[in-house]
Amino acid sequence: MKILVTNSLLRKTFDLINILKNRFNDDDIIYAGDESLKKIRLIYGKVNFHKLSSDDFDLDLNAISEKYKNESIIYFPIEEDITIKFYNYIKIFGIKNFKYKLPSLTTYNLSRDKNKLNIFCESKEISCPKYYSEIDVKQKNYNLPLILKPINGSGSKGIKYITSENDLVFDSIDFKSNFIQELLDNPKDIQAGFFLCDQGEIVSFYSHQRIRTFPEQGGVSIFSKSNLNREIRNTGSDIIKKLNWSGFIMIEFLQDTITKEYKLIEINPRLWGSILLSEFNNSNFIYSYIKLCEGGGIEEVDVLTNKYIRWVFPYDIIFFLKNLQNPIRFFKKDKNTCYINFTYSSFYRSFKFIVLTYFDFKKIKQKLLNGK
Repeated sequence: MKILVTNSLLRKTFDLINILKNRFNDDDIIYAGDESLKKIRLIYGKVNFHKLSSDDFDLDLNAISEKYKNESIIYFPIEEDITIKFYNYIKIFGIKNFKYKLPSLTTYNLSRDKNKLNIFCESKEISCPKYYSEIDVKQKNYNLPLILKPINGSGSKGIKYITSENDLVFDSIDFKSNFIQELLDNPKDIQAGFFLCDQGEIVSFYSHQRIRTFPEQGGVSIFSKSNLNREIRNTGSDIIKKLNWSGFIMIEFLQDTITKEYKLIEINPRLWGSILLSEFNNSNFIYSYIKLCEGGGIEEVDVLTNKYIRWVFPYDIIFFLKNLQNPIRFFKKDKNTCYINFTYSSFYRSFKFIVLTYFDFKKIKQKLLNGK
């Protein structure tokens, strides 16, 4: 068996690879992509690297399949654009010796389009914020406040809160790229459920509660606490059944302060940035995914609560500098906390990864030469 890992220089992939290195031999991992081989080897050491470029994706993936034709190759859905290319490859060339857990391509694309997903949820009686079409907005068939979101994308980028008629300039809205929902009372109190599934059934689950985000208002989670929110699990289970989902899925919810319902606001159909927590809290998403792909059974485990995950560099450091406090207390290492890009890695490998990926020395050099 081989494990195919793409996008090796992403921070979440670094954590994935460190988890894999703790459970499998280096020779079991295939590093594939068009990133700098020099950087990859400086960070990870001698690796099995294979070209997998966007321009020659099918040819390159065929070459990988042929190279390891006597072994199964587990595909990990790390980034959506690569996974779409993988779907298209399978459609043309067949499954070959690749093994994976993914929903149908139609369902996968549905999960990525927030507009279509919202309409689907309403049609299937899945609790979600009310959707307002272009016609609704044009005819003023809505109730303030509203939220405008990009159809594709994640995080807070492109989001606009509409609290008065003055904020709603109809002619400036591009409805091909954006859509509009009702704005719930607690738009920043997002809670997430993390699921590993097989044909609409949950194999493993945990949730987390955000403690700190960056930026502080509506940003990415940089400090979270693992828990097992039963309501999120039950709501997620209904969604997963109706989507007949297989593989990884992260579902973000907001709780309606009036009805107390958890309403679906977004789906991430790929590995998420806090995947490290799934290893640390014993939910074993990575190993279980590989077992599922191989057709093996999954042992029931006790998922640990009150485990934490922190993204210290760079965001917790930035938060500290903006909110100065006792540094010893703030940065004290805690045995119940895992640290993005550090836990399950040596400090030396983490240092190399941060230096070689977070800092673009070519751009820095160019700015110095240009005096900017």
